[in-house]
Amino acid sequence: MIDTHAHLYLDDFTPDLPDVLSAALSAGVEQIWLPAIDAPSLCAMEPLRSSPMFRFFAGLHPCDVKEDYLEQLAKIQTALELHFFSGIGEIGLDLYWDKTFFAQQQDALVTQLDWALQRHQPALIHVRDAFDEIMPLIRPYYGKGLKAIFHSFAGTLSQALELTSEGFLLGINGTITFKNSAQAQFLSQIPLSSLVTETDSPFLTPVPFRGKRNEPKHIPLVVSKLAELYSLSISEIDTITTATATKLLA
Repeated sequence: MIDTHAHLYLDDFTPDLPDVLSAALSAGVEQIWLPAIDAPSLCAMEPLRSSPMFRFFAGLHPCDVKEDYLEQLAKIQTALELHFFSGIGEIGLDLYWDKTFFAQQQDALVTQLDWALQRHQPALIHVRDAFDEIMPLIRPYYGKGLKAIFHSFAGTLSQALELTSEGFLLGINGTITFKNSAQAQFLSQIPLSSLVTETDSPFLTPVPFRGKRNEPKHIPLVVSKLAELYSLSISEIDTITTATATKLLA
């Protein structure tokens, strides 16, 4: 199993990260992808670079797009040239928390999507309350070879069908275990080969641990829910989603 989105470099995991990784391995999680949220988070990742479990991504999260976003982007671009990263992320649009810098969010998103395309690397895309706004920005990339995961997918069925028909992937996490999950109602209409698993640790903890810190060890709960929705075995879900994630970094 692969956790394609976790923030284990945050302070939430400082006291017990070795135990968190041990629990993940015991649960069958073999690889964890770590997306940055800003330039300083790249420094926070440095102590983790020796672990073979991790894949690293560099990007500017939309909630961290402020007055200095161009400076942040310059630092991230420099880091991409100096270090090995597997892709660009976490990038995107967010209208949930603050709309003050929305124009800058859009500029930062397009800039970083261009990086992903130029570098032939995948992007990890965050969208919250902004699917109607992000679709016109994504469509110009159709057919150009851009690879991306729409992390914690929270769009509609029609948006899911459009994006997956263009080769993009949907990141599925603990939210599909929530009682009010709209995506759980239609997800089985999406090809399973278009899905990858994630936790977004320490956030979005699945039922029955909702309210507690999320960890990569909870990936099996996401896989189990997908098995239920697709009427397949846990082993089949694991095999297909792991192969999809692995192929994305090939």
